[in-house]
Amino acid sequence: MLLAGCAREAPEIREVRKTAEEYFKALEKRDVKAIADCATCLTSTNSFAGARVLQILPTHRVRMAVLDTLMRESFAWQKTADSLWALATEATADSLFTRTRHFSDVAATYRNAVRAVALSAPGVTVPSDSTLETRAVRARFRYAGPVVGPHPVDREQLLRLLRAPGGRWIVFSVYPVEQDPKPEMI
Repeated sequence: MLLAGCAREAPEIREVRKTAEEYFKALEKRDVKAIADCATCLTSTNSFAGARVLQILPTHRVRMAVLDTLMRESFAWQKTADSLWALATEATADSLFTRTRHFSDVAATYRNAVRAVALSAPGVTVPSDSTLETRAVRARFRYAGPVVGPHPVDREQLLRLLRAPGGRWIVFSVYPVEQDPKPEMI
């Protein structure tokens, strides 16, 4: 009766938080195997001293076929941006480089999301009409050590996680909030 008024996390939120915290521990320990078991993206572990979840954003749902299409299209966007940057003049090089980098980040995010499907539900073929779940998690990463300086530095990062039907949550994207490529539909 006394606990009836207490706010508790929903099981789905708890699963996402647990996955994010396992990922943070693996990064802190620089445990490559543990990182590979819960993530498909690369992030630097240099000077990483820990992290904590700030906010778990609402679930988005996307069909596997849509994710496959977005991945293929993002490669085409990246190729076009790379070609334009190669032809850049001094006046346009900076803006075209920024655009090329953005499309590269988007393509990497979709590619990592597709790889996360297989890691989420190993040994299972996920049909194209299956619905995948994604969530974004705002987290505060702490960096410390001789490279950082005498005082630790905190930086807000945005993690994206994916879960295939019947699978577990997998981290597929980690970017500083201001540099997140904001991939469509995931």
